[in-house]
Amino acid sequence: MAIKAAAFLMAGRIPLGGRCRQGPLADTHPKVHAAMWAIFAVTYVGIALGGFPRLVLDRTGIALLGAIAMLVVRGVSIREAAAHIDYETMLLLFGLMIFSAQLRVAGFYVWCGNFLTRLTDRPGRLLAGLIAVSAVLSAFLANDIVCLAFTPLLCHALLAARRDPVPYLVALATSSNIGSAATIIGNPQNMYIGAVAGLAFGHFALVMAPVVLAALALNWLAVVVLFRQRLNRLDGHPSAITAHEGDTLVPSSLPLQVHPPDRDMYLIVKSLVLLGALVVFFLIVRGPAAAEWRATAALAGAGALLCSHRAKAAKLYQLVDWNLLLLFLGLFVVNGAMQERGLTAAALQTLTDRGVRLDQPVMLTAVTLVLSNLVSNVPAVLLLKPALAAADQRSLWYLLALVSTWAGNLTLVGSIANLIVAESAAAFGVQVRLRTYCLVGVPLTLVTVATGLAWLLLVM
Repeated sequence: MAIKAAAFLMAGRIPLGGRCRQGPLADTHPKVHAAMWAIFAVTYVGIALGGFPRLVLDRTGIALLGAIAMLVVRGVSIREAAAHIDYETMLLLFGLMIFSAQLRVAGFYVWCGNFLTRLTDRPGRLLAGLIAVSAVLSAFLANDIVCLAFTPLLCHALLAARRDPVPYLVALATSSNIGSAATIIGNPQNMYIGAVAGLAFGHFALVMAPVVLAALALNWLAVVVLFRQRLNRLDGHPSAITAHEGDTLVPSSLPLQVHPPDRDMYLIVKSLVLLGALVVFFLIVRGPAAAEWRATAALAGAGALLCSHRAKAAKLYQLVDWNLLLLFLGLFVVNGAMQERGLTAAALQTLTDRGVRLDQPVMLTAVTLVLSNLVSNVPAVLLLKPALAAADQRSLWYLLALVSTWAGNLTLVGSIANLIVAESAAAFGVQVRLRTYCLVGVPLTLVTVATGLAWLLLVM
C-alpha cells in the first residue's frame, strides 16, 4: 500500500479535472492540468534520482526548474506562488544556519570532537559519548555540520589508535539523525511542520524526549552487538589496515594531521548564550503567531552574531546552506501550484477511494518511510502536508516529524548527514559501504520507527 501511495503521488497517475479553487487562473484549461501533472512527476522523479542523464542538475536545480515551469505554463501566478512560500520556516532556518556557521568558524564543533577522541582507548565510552554529544548538538544545530566536523577527527584519532572507525562513523550518522527529531528546530522538516501545524516548542520536546532517548539506547546497542568484533583494537600499523567486509583503511593516502580552526572562546560563549536565550524564548512563546515569533527571534539572534569584530559576516554567509533554502523555495511553488488548482485534493481523494488512508497512523508511517527514502525527507513532508491538513489530527504531525527524520537512517543515501560522513571518511581512505551501513541502519530504523509509532499512539 505504501509503495502504491508513493507511486500515485509521484507519478501523477490521478484522474485530472479535480475542482479548482477560485482565483486569477481558476479557468485553467485541462491541458494545463496535464502539463502540471507532468511537471510535478518529472520534478519528484528527478529529486528521487538526484538528477537527469547528461544534465548537470542537482535536486535543488530540479526543484527550481519545476517551479519555473509551473509559472511558465500558467499553472500558478506569481502572486499565488508567493502566497504558498512558508517564509517563517525559511527565515527560521536561515537564522539557525547563521548560529551553526558562527560556532563552526569559532571552532566549537572541533573542540567537542577533540574532547571525545580522548576516549579512543575505551571503545564503549567513546561510542556512548559520541552518540550522546552528536544527538544533543543535532537537536539544536544542523546535524550535517556536526557530522562534517566530527568525521575527520574520528578518522584521524581512531586510525592512529589502530581502531576501525567504521562502527563509530555509522553511530555518528544514525545518532545525529535520531537526535535531530527531539525538537522543532532539530531539522528543516521539523521547522516546517512546527510552523504549519502550530506546534508548541516545549510540548513537542516533551513528547519526543522519551522516545528519542530510547532510540539512542537502541542505537548504542545495535552498534555494539552488530559491530562487536570491529570495536576491538586492530592489529598492524595504522598506515595499512584492512577492515572487514571490504572496508579498506588507507590513511597513508592522506596525512593523518588534522588542522582544526583556532578556537575562539569569546565567539563560542556568545553564540551559546544567544542560542540558550533563543531556546528559552521558544519555550515561552505560544499561540497562533508562535511560528512568526520563532523566525523573528532567530533572525534577531543571527543579527547579533553578525555584529562582530572577530568573524567576518561574509564567511558566515558562505557556510549557509543556500541549496537547501532554494530547494524549499522551489518545492513550495511546485506543491502550492498543485494545491491551488485542486489537483492535490483530487489525488488525495483518489488514494482514499483506493484504500490508502493517510489519516491512519500505520498507513502514514509506511508511506512516509517509503517516500522519505525515495525523494528525501523535506520533499516527502511537503508532499504529505495537504493530507495531514485535511485530516486535522495534531498527533499525525508529530508522527510525520518523527518518521520522516528517522527514515533517513534506513540506508546510506537516506539523509545528507549519512552522505557527509561517508564522503568525509573517504578522504582518509575509510570506506563506509552501503552493505556495512545497512547492517545497522535497516534494523535500527525499523525498530525505532515502530517504537516511535507505539509511543505516539500511547501518549497522543
